[in-house]
This record gives sequence, C-alpha cells and structure tokens, in this order.
Amino acid sequence: MSGGRISLGAGDGPVVEAAYASPSGFAKRRVCGDRAQAMTRMQLRTKAWFGDEDLTIDFPASWKLIEIGPRDEPALTVEAMRECLSRPIGTRRLSEIARGKRNAVIMVDDLTRPTPGADLLPLLVEELTSGGIPAHDITVMLAGGTHPPALADERAKKVGSRLSSAVKVLAHDSRGDLVNCGRSPAGLPLHINRRVMESEVKIGVGCIYPHPVAGFSGGAKIILPAVCGVETTRMMHDYLRGSRERGGSIQTELRQDMVAVARRVGLDGIVNVTLNRHRAICGLFAGDVVQAHEAGVRAAQRLYAVPMCPEAEVVVADMYPFDTSWQFAQDRGMWPVEQATGEVSRVVIAACPLGMGTHELFPVDSPLWSRIARRLSHFRLADLDRPLEKLRTVAQLIRRKQHHLMVLSPGLHGQDLTSMFPHAQRFGDWPTLRAALLARHGEGPVTVAVYRCAPFLIPTAAVLGQEVGVSEPTLTRQPTSA
Repeated sequence: MSGGRISLGAGDGPVVEAAYASPSGFAKRRVCGDRAQAMTRMQLRTKAWFGDEDLTIDFPASWKLIEIGPRDEPALTVEAMRECLSRPIGTRRLSEIARGKRNAVIMVDDLTRPTPGADLLPLLVEELTSGGIPAHDITVMLAGGTHPPALADERAKKVGSRLSSAVKVLAHDSRGDLVNCGRSPAGLPLHINRRVMESEVKIGVGCIYPHPVAGFSGGAKIILPAVCGVETTRMMHDYLRGSRERGGSIQTELRQDMVAVARRVGLDGIVNVTLNRHRAICGLFAGDVVQAHEAGVRAAQRLYAVPMCPEAEVVVADMYPFDTSWQFAQDRGMWPVEQATGEVSRVVIAACPLGMGTHELFPVDSPLWSRIARRLSHFRLADLDRPLEKLRTVAQLIRRKQHHLMVLSPGLHGQDLTSMFPHAQRFGDWPTLRAALLARHGEGPVTVAVYRCAPFLIPTAAVLGQEVGVSEPTLTRQPTSA
C-alpha cells in the first residue's frame, strides 16, 4: 500500500488496519475495534434486495485485522441526481429527447445486479413525462439477458411499489417475442426484444463495476446482451474477444460490437451509476452510450481500486451486494480467495437468499467436465492466435475445484457447493465459522484481510495502465454457428 499501512491499537488490544481507495493513493481509516473488548469487530452488509441487513463478524483481539474496501462515498441526494440528469454527457437532456415522441422504454438490470432502481427510475419517468410522454406509455423493462425472466415480486423490488402502478413493468425473455435485426458488424445474429425495437425512446440504466468479460459493466451492455435472444448471447460469449480480466480494458472487440449494436438499435442514452458500500448511488453518469460510460468507468476505477494483502493468513471475500445467489456471487467476487496462495484460510460470505441461482448459458451447478467440454466445443481456427487465453480459462476451472473454502451462507445447503467446490464447508452462522478458524489458527497472532464488497473491488495493479477510451471501428470478422 502506498506509504505503508497504519496500525490502530496498542499493547494487547486489537490491531486494526484499513485500506480504501482514494483519489491520491490510499487513505487509511480506522475500522470499528474496541481495545476493551476480547474481540475485534467489523460490520458488513448482507442480503442485498432481501433486507440489506448489517452483519457483524469478529475475531480474537490478538488477531491483526485489515479491511480492504471501496472508498466510503456519501449517497447522492435526489436533487444531486436531478442535477446530473440535467447535464447529460454528449446528448440532449432526456426531457428534450422525449419531445414529440409517443412512448419510451427504460431498460434496467434485474435483481442479480445491485442497481437501486426504485431510487433512480422515478427521476427518469419525471424527465420523460415533462417532455410529453404520458406515464402509461412508458415501459420499464427488466433486462436480464438469458437469466430467467423476473417474477412479479422481483420486478416490484427493482422498480418500487410507487412506480409499478404508474408505468408498465415487463421482464425480457430471451426466448420470447424477438425481432430479427440482421447481423452485427462482428457477424452476430441479432434477435432483439420487440418492445425495445418498437419504442420511440430507448434509455438504458445500470451500474458500473468490474466485469470478468466486458471489463466493466454498464454502457451498451444494456442492449447486447441484456435484451437479446439466447442465440445472440451465446455466440457473443463464444466468438467475441472481451477483456482478459475483471476491471480490464473496455477497448475490446466485444465492447466495440456492443456499442455498434446499441447505436443501430437507436439507444438514445444511458444512465449509469456507481454505488457505495451500502448499495446507495454515489455517482451518476447520464448521456451518450460511450461518453457517459467512459466517465463512469473512470470514476469506478478511482472508487474501487485497492491494494492486495499478500501476508494475510485468513482471506475473507464479502460478496455483498452480489450475494443474492451463489451463481453471481462466485462469478463476481471470488478473486481475493483465488489470488491467495499457500495454506491460507479462504472465507466467503454470501447470504444467497435465492439459493444457487441459475444462468442458461453458464449454470453454476454444471460439472467441471461439461464446462471444459463447452469451451472446447466452440474452439475455432481463429482461436489459435490466443491459445494461452483458452488454456488459462480451463486451468482456472480446474484450480477452482481444489479450493478449500469456508462459506458463510444461510441460504445454501452443504451439498449445493460440492459440484464446483468439493472441498468447501458451508456454515450457517458466523460464530460456528469463527470457531473453525480458531481451531485451525489458534489464538494468534494471525493476519486477516477482509475484502469488503469484493465484487466491486479492483486490485491496484489491474487499474494502472488501463485505457478507458473505446474506438468504434467497423468489425469484419464474421462468426457462424457452424
């Protein structure tokens, strides 16, 4: 960490350190720890969308606790969000775009993503209605790509009860009513949601965080793949080259095709947000699908960049706010335990109120051999220019199988984890897991690194040297389904 760490505590009291992203290196701030107590305590959040509750974890006072997390930015007020919407980046104001138009669709991600739609969507409806579009002609569509279409209660959680009664609220179905829109510049067959295609104003809403394939979420991803058919999405994942790492470059073949498709469909603008550790909006970037997204990515890099803690003997990955299901928790936030080496205790905290979860293209409970077979079945001659990349993906799947995880998850059962992590132990409460750690490490001294909101975080080395700008050249490679 730049400038070294600051230890808080003296004598035999708790030793607590904190590392947070800041605009100029890393600010060190004290985490909750009371020298008079026998335990050092830290308060996390848990159960995104299902209570967003506090969770206290504690360790023996002799253990050295290091918290690594995003900068603790304050939530934007409603007036601050309105101000951001009034000054879009690279486009006209939404109320101006709406003038003379009869209807609109607002595409927003589903409950697998933490975007607090109920806080944001009413402001967009306010803009559209002030531009002349009646509320009953506005559709809010939960755009989940190939995820199962959101159920009524899930739609209500995302949109909020007040708005649900004022506008139409639908969920995208990747096998539902789609329009054949030809092929993308990269050759993908484009099948896109009919309601989206027939709407005169199209707005995309989402949050920006590190993504393992797209580099960062947000931007044109709200069209491709979020409102596309299953075959479009399958071929996108199989044939287009994305970022090599989460939080990596957005200047990729994949992102270029996403942007080209969004422009062809007629996406009028995006409203992307960054979130703080409480799942509250702390940054809002509205406007052009490229310019506003790039501004949001730069903000996310500053907000979420953190140092690693290689000396930790216990590594804790807190999956909030992607802890609704194991499907997305393990896909977004496992990196701290995967990068840990040696005989480190690897702890994962994911409430998983929806259990294992599912994804049509990448089911989390599929056996290892089937996932490797899928990778190999879509191998093409064009892939020979990146054999190490393909081998690295297969090696990661095999390496994951060997992890001895300690998983705190009231929503899972022990057998749920065995297909992917046969050596994992599931715990239903923190005291039981803490007892297992004590049995392994003793009273100390032991160094513990807690990665708060791990799915948001980006190791500093991954941020340095990343280029944000994305060009929009014409792509010529034409994949086929053969």
